[in-house]
Parts: sequence; C-alpha cells; structure tokens
Amino acid sequence: MKQELGNLTVKAEVEEQDPDTVKSLHDVTRRYESLKYEQKEHLYAVFLTNSNRFIGDKIIGVGSRDTVEMDIQDVVRTAAVTNAGAVILVHNHPSGSSGATRKDIEVTRQAYEVLEKINVELLDHVIISKTESYSMRRSNDGPF
Repeated sequence: MKQELGNLTVKAEVEEQDPDTVKSLHDVTRRYESLKYEQKEHLYAVFLTNSNRFIGDKIIGVGSRDTVEMDIQDVVRTAAVTNAGAVILVHNHPSGSSGATRKDIEVTRQAYEVLEKINVELLDHVIISKTESYSMRRSNDGPF
C-alpha cells in the first residue's frame, strides 16, 4: 500500500523480514542508492519512529551539481505531523566526493539543534556518492 499525503510519501509493506526498520548505514544506503545516479544534489529527510521504523521520507531540496539548500522548518513541520521520534538526512554528491563539506556539517548542526528542541533525534546525515556512502555520525562530523 502506498498513500500520498501532500508531498510526504508513506509506504507500508507486509514482508517476513522487517525492511522498514533502519538498523544500519547499509539499510539507508540500500534504500537511497539510486541517488548516486542523479546529476543534481537531492536532499531527503527520512522520518522514523522512536524504534527506528520507517514512517516516510520527503524530498527537502533539489540543488545543483555541488550544492542543495535545506528548509529546516519543512523538516521540523513534517517530523511533527508524522509524530517522528528520529530523522536521518540523506543527500548525494554527484561530483563524486564522498566526504562532508563544511556546508554539510554546518547545516547538519543547525538541523540537529532545532530538532533537539522538539525532542526529535537527528540520527545521521548520510552522503551517497558513486563509489561509497558516508556517515557523518560514523566519521564524527558535525554534532554527532
């Protein structure tokens, strides 16, 4: 079943395993690996329950080859509407760079601080490139 709620897509499937629980970087990478083929940066916010079950995702911005803007208010509003307990940011680097830029770190820190005020945890900011996925949390970049 797939239902469209405004710009938020909520998906529910019945399967033996629990594909809608995000347990690792691999789970995020698998779900968003198609971003490595995009020619422009795309930024998604992934909304999760407190037990890391997938609620839905929303495209927050589409930018140019080397930058994308994030509307933090949009992330906060959607987290509130979906009653999310956690958020993961995911975007791609079409340039091939796998690490976080200074701007990526700054925007992530801002999102972390704002979400913290409404008791929503920012779990990670994952960057997808053609060669690998990069976790800002694992790399100790930003507020993590």
